[in-house]
Amino acid sequence: MGTLGIFASRFDVNTKTLEAYDEALRFIKKKEEIKKTPEVKANIDKILDVIEPILKNIEGNLSDSTAISDRSVLEIIKDRNEREWPTYKMKLQQLYSKLASNRFRLSKDDFRLLDDIADALDVECGNLFRRMSESR
Repeated sequence: MGTLGIFASRFDVNTKTLEAYDEALRFIKKKEEIKKTPEVKANIDKILDVIEPILKNIEGNLSDSTAISDRSVLEIIKDRNEREWPTYKMKLQQLYSKLASNRFRLSKDDFRLLDDIADALDVECGNLFRRMSESR
């Protein structure tokens, strides 16, 4: 597979993941308190599919995720939150724990974090698209 094919493949996968993440985030934003029903669990899992590989990377572990370019997304998040990186990492870990529990409420800060992750994934999709265009 040539360079264009690699970028196109990564772009396709990241775009599909971003769409699923965004859809799940919109679903969750409509809930006041979140209780794990099958529908809620399916949406939370879409969000965790993005957050989990990012956290693995933060912890220095290799992620086996094929859903996102987790290293690139993590670098985008780090660049945007450089000054408060230690606090940001802690908040992200707390959010992951909260999302993995059976019943919880999300705060405005939690939603800001979730939106920040979506923005970073969107930037990565844009970067991959640009690289595809340059490879032609």
